[in-house]
Amino acid sequence: MEKPLHKHQEVTLNIEDLAFGGVGLARYNSYIVFVKKSLPGQKIKARIAKVKANYAEAKILEILEQSPFYQKAPCPDFDYCGGCTLQNLAYDTQIKFLYSQVQQLYEHLGGFNPITVLPVICADSIFRYRNKMEFAFSNKRWLSRNDDLHRPVDFALGLRTPNNYDKAIDIDDCLIAPPETATIIPLVRNYARDRRLTPYDSQNHTGYLRHLVIRKGIMTDQIMINIVTADNTPEILRPLAELLTKQMPNISSIVNTVSQNVSGTTQGEITHLLVGQAFIIEKIGDLKLKISPESFFQTNTQMAYRLYEVIRQLAQPEPQQVIWDLYCGTGSIALHLARYCHAIFGFEVVEASVANAQENARMNNISNTTFITFDLVKQIRTDSDVLVHLPSPDILIVDPPRSGLNSHLITKMLEFRPLRIVYVSCNPATQVRDLKELTTDDSYRITAVQPLDLFPHTPHIEVVTVLERD
Repeated sequence: MEKPLHKHQEVTLNIEDLAFGGVGLARYNSYIVFVKKSLPGQKIKARIAKVKANYAEAKILEILEQSPFYQKAPCPDFDYCGGCTLQNLAYDTQIKFLYSQVQQLYEHLGGFNPITVLPVICADSIFRYRNKMEFAFSNKRWLSRNDDLHRPVDFALGLRTPNNYDKAIDIDDCLIAPPETATIIPLVRNYARDRRLTPYDSQNHTGYLRHLVIRKGIMTDQIMINIVTADNTPEILRPLAELLTKQMPNISSIVNTVSQNVSGTTQGEITHLLVGQAFIIEKIGDLKLKISPESFFQTNTQMAYRLYEVIRQLAQPEPQQVIWDLYCGTGSIALHLARYCHAIFGFEVVEASVANAQENARMNNISNTTFITFDLVKQIRTDSDVLVHLPSPDILIVDPPRSGLNSHLITKMLEFRPLRIVYVSCNPATQVRDLKELTTDDSYRITAVQPLDLFPHTPHIEVVTVLERD
């Protein structure tokens, strides 16, 4: 069948909706066209970039009529950064479209129809909400038309550009990061440039500086700075660590992670402590939590407490019940639920996170939690005997990475036959895929779907879904 459009063709489109992932959706007759950086209500002139059997992708050439939902983005780097792609959309409108996307995923992709999706729980703060940001060094600075030509083109510290991982936008601040970012980034950049420290070249795998990671205990005001380098020479960074602590007294930890992996990960083989202690303390409710450089922790502290309360309310734990917490991270969900159940077991592949979880339990005088280092992707296939000897779960909490669950783990989850499964996800598309498999034999049914906005101005949304055994 002949496609209605061809590559490089220029067309006029009316953007009708915002599809999953924050991409504008238009129709050319009945043929779907996705347009990045477009908003519902816009009339645009676009050029077709890709043509598929059922849809095309296009790029904006000109906005002919502006969307009634449009607002000027406060971030000066909005047009080039791939992070807060919805900053030019009024917040209440963001929520409206995110809600619609979750509902459509469950109904159309999942086939769960009819389905009741509860109203989105909105964010407490829509700026400065992240407690962790990863910035990249690059020897290729992204140049915009109005860029500062006085800055060197072979040094950048900031955020990667969309579809061009080798380059980075040289920024001075990020409006969703902690406010201290505006002091830390320029200071680190100036120090590195003055001493001719070379940024990492991701193509040739040369250079020294790879990442700058800033973490903040929002409720404790403690800051951790992690400088990720390709070489094991921490002495080069000690003067910088001293300079940073003089400028910012609330810095509790500065570490240097050495990563010789060719991928862009901030995880490394060695971590050197340069200043302070190798962790920071954060509070969620009345819990104190220790966070190390490698630990996973919810990036929105304020909303994390609301998320954990939603999990508790939907899980409905009882004093005699056993809970398993899969992908437990530093144990924050498990520790939040511990007082409401008999015992809780947490499983996590990252040893540093498990160590943090165990320490967090001791620090909070919680004795009914057990945290186990276990690979829920690999070990679940060949070494699941350790699970057989544990008390069976009455409630299963699962909070996997964006890629979701693997089929072997889903099979095991069904074999455990808990009364209730609470599936927490920041990617409702993979969540819906997994829920289809979990409900395939009608043993479980969905009883609640609760979205929460933990990531304002982005196309991402957290969803907590409950399955109950029939």
